[in-house]
Amino acid sequence: MRRLEDKLLFILVYFKVYPLQEVQGTLFGMSQSQANEWIHRLTTVLHATLQRDLHLPARDAATRETVLAACESHSFVIDGTERPTQRPGHDAVQQERYSGKKNAHA
Repeated sequence: MRRLEDKLLFILVYFKVYPLQEVQGTLFGMSQSQANEWIHRLTTVLHATLQRDLHLPARDAATRETVLAACESHSFVIDGTERPTQRPGHDAVQQERYSGKKNAHA
């Protein structure tokens, strides 16, 4: 791979789809061992770039306020998934936590 665009596409496809290295190599016309080498090289470069530009996700919840204060002009959305919880045994607690749903949806 010679062009920067090809290298960027290669590593972004890898992290978006996480194909087997054999498949990644086939998609980009190289062997599995070459794909492995490029994945390791480009992962380091991508991580360093994202870290330098402050685009890596915060790993510490204590820094949340600092991150939000530094990005006043941006809007943030929490991407959450509703998950079932174990039903409480006490009647008052069951009524307090009842969401109104009758059945779980697939």
